[in-house]
Amino acid sequence: MNIEQTILDLSALSVGDRLRVVHAIWDTLPNDVDLSLSAEQQTEIDRRLAAHKADPSTSISHEELMRRIGKRR
Repeated sequence: MNIEQTILDLSALSVGDRLRVVHAIWDTLPNDVDLSLSAEQQTEIDRRLAAHKADPSTSISHEELMRRIGKRR
């Protein structure tokens, strides 16, 4: 199996079909797989949360996010 070719083939699918593939792959993962964050990932999350708390005006609401995404389609 050539994973690069498989990824290229999958990229030709519709978004809905690609999401179905993602869900199918996710469902094949073992229940005991470690999904914990790395120290670097946790540090970045903490940094972003602190920045948001310091100045919440820099963020947008979920509704605004969805509106902006909708404009791109």
